[in-house]
Amino acid sequence: MVIPGTLIPSGSGLKTRCGRIAVMLLFLLLVAALPTYADYRFQVPENRVLVEVNTDASITIHYSITFKNQGQPIDIIDVGMPDKNYRDVRADLDGVSMTDIRKSEVLASGVEVHLHAKTIQPDSVGTLHLSARAFNRVFPDSKDKTYASVVFSPTWYGSKYTSGTTHLVCEFLFPAGVGLNDPRYHKTPYNSETTRNGRTVYTWDLPSASPSRRYTFGASFPVRVMKRVAAAPKRPGLAARFGTGVVRTLFKSPPCCFFIFVFLIMIFGSLKARKRRMKYLPPSVGMEGVEVRRGLTVPEVAVLMEKPVNEVLAFILFGMVKKGLVTIKNRSPLLLEPVKGKTAEKDYEKEFLKAVSDDGRVDEDEAARMLTDLIKRVQNKMKGFSRKKSLLYYREIMRKAWEKVGKDDYSDAFEWLILDKDFAGKARSRYASSPMPLPLWWVPMYTGHDLSHATTPTGAPLPNPVASANSIVSGLESFGNSLVNSVPGLASKVTANTNPVPKSSSGHSGGGCACACAGCACACAGGGR
Repeated sequence: MVIPGTLIPSGSGLKTRCGRIAVMLLFLLLVAALPTYADYRFQVPENRVLVEVNTDASITIHYSITFKNQGQPIDIIDVGMPDKNYRDVRADLDGVSMTDIRKSEVLASGVEVHLHAKTIQPDSVGTLHLSARAFNRVFPDSKDKTYASVVFSPTWYGSKYTSGTTHLVCEFLFPAGVGLNDPRYHKTPYNSETTRNGRTVYTWDLPSASPSRRYTFGASFPVRVMKRVAAAPKRPGLAARFGTGVVRTLFKSPPCCFFIFVFLIMIFGSLKARKRRMKYLPPSVGMEGVEVRRGLTVPEVAVLMEKPVNEVLAFILFGMVKKGLVTIKNRSPLLLEPVKGKTAEKDYEKEFLKAVSDDGRVDEDEAARMLTDLIKRVQNKMKGFSRKKSLLYYREIMRKAWEKVGKDDYSDAFEWLILDKDFAGKARSRYASSPMPLPLWWVPMYTGHDLSHATTPTGAPLPNPVASANSIVSGLESFGNSLVNSVPGLASKVTANTNPVPKSSSGHSGGGCACACAGCACACAGGGR
């Protein structure tokens, strides 16, 4: 390959080959220098936040955050909140109101703003304005009973998403009646103090802050201006303090410290290995696309949600019982029997029938092979599609399924209903004092009797049976476990083929986040994801 305008020296074959190699290296360097839009990547030129302290111990947070996109389109922006006790969230992007605001899926406490038509395209800039009211964020000052205290950390974003520096400005607007000389800053001195409409304002101004670092600002002011303050965080009980003292004493002894350290590593390693065995989908699934993958079946969506392997098996069985492909001979222990003359359509249904042994039990090795093939097919189907947007699409289907409870078309909707991760809570809430209608095909799941073709004495179809919400939930929880002898063992066999543990190498990477101060707004990663 020759780059226009580049001269390749003539002469011997060695010189020609060297020239070509040099050109190829130059070409690769040029390609490497080009921007890539494979993932979210952006700068935060400015992050301004005004914390308005209210006399009822709440704070009103006003953000103005500017994003300069350097990666794929930013369609969602996450903003951290102090805790889950907030409301009245409003947002706009460059003056255009944003109405699709939800609880964040990546932050423990925060919101995600869906931009839709205002998606920030590559090489474009957008400014998000967001306000919210957080409650019980003003506490008694631990050193002076005549003062109240407020502490706040502006939202920040993961280092893998951000680059450059940010102009971080945090302002505290104190209640009326607080004079210029009344407040006291905590660890970080303020840059300026002034008044605004008769109210004192502290300003912290960091022109070259890191967009991926947590900064904490705090101040105290006379409690006399407050109608109330929030209760101080409870002190640990006697047992907790005793345990802490024992740990501190043990750690003063090097031999004890060593054995405790080894023990903790073993426990941590065991828990991490167990959790890793359950992760059968590689992290890259559905990360490269922006469109919704429609047309997936209930078991395929269960895989996309990364439900435990025994639950995925259960959803496959539920669908096959509904279609009349298999019957339940015995509920406990669970014994199955394929229905003769019935032909399965889906590949995973055909493979499931092969996994049912002559004694009616499910062979674990065959089940592992079937699940491995199913997971790999889902991976292929998700190529070019967004996993996150697809999950939102199917969650909407689950939500609509609740509207069909007890209706004529409830038979198909019930599969989506029990796929809902909050099925237990919703079922118990909606049917706390009355039984929940069930489709006929579900009856064998807890009685062992097939009523799908039964009729009344007059020949009319049986009405939908009913059961308590608690019995349905408990049946669901036990059903998947009765399909296989060892859930961790089955998960290990599947994960070894679909998402094997990478070989170790030198070096490591990682990150974390913790919020321990009263009044902190905490966000570990957000904006764009």
